[in-house]
Amino acid sequence: VDMVENRFSTNLLMSKSFEGANMKSVVLSLFFLSLLVSPAWAGSFSLDFNDYSTQLGFAQKLNTQTYGDTIAKVRYLYNDDSRTNLAGVAVGVIGTPGNVDGLNLGIDVALNGGETEADQEVLALGLGFLAEYAPPALRGFGFDGHLIYSPEIFTFLDSEDYIEWGVGASYQVLPTARVTLAFQNIQIDFKNRNGFDLDETVRFGISFDF
Repeated sequence: VDMVENRFSTNLLMSKSFEGANMKSVVLSLFFLSLLVSPAWAGSFSLDFNDYSTQLGFAQKLNTQTYGDTIAKVRYLYNDDSRTNLAGVAVGVIGTPGNVDGLNLGIDVALNGGETEADQEVLALGLGFLAEYAPPALRGFGFDGHLIYSPEIFTFLDSEDYIEWGVGASYQVLPTARVTLAFQNIQIDFKNRNGFDLDETVRFGISFDF
């Protein structure tokens, strides 16, 4: 009996280790998917941080059309408070509606995956919306906001609902560089726990265009 119990415990530990390794592979694969994006078009890189969390972002223009640009985005978030590792990729369009100088609106399809405390695993496919406003009259100041929603039908593994939103302000210190201050909240429902915050914090950051 002891031998059976020991063998069962060993198999269980190996199974959990394998699942954890698989999820880490998913996180890394999502983040490094940016390497497949063609560098022929303009892009941007951002780094946001505070004492216990950091977020890296990369955006690449894929195509330019009359009414907007096709954009691919990738990001990686680590939050030590919630023990969260989260990576995401998104593809969508962004453009200026009408003749509103300095206003950009965007919509995209976003895939986020990772893990958080107590080995809860996240995989969520959702719809994202983005607004940016930085008119010349503000002399370098700008504001932005975003929203991503993944309903239960498009969430997998341990997750059931995923909603992310954020607002921020920035100032252009150089023609291709901005300093940023932003708040972001990511809330998710798990199968055994509702209303868990993967991320809820203010971060300072920098952003570069190239």
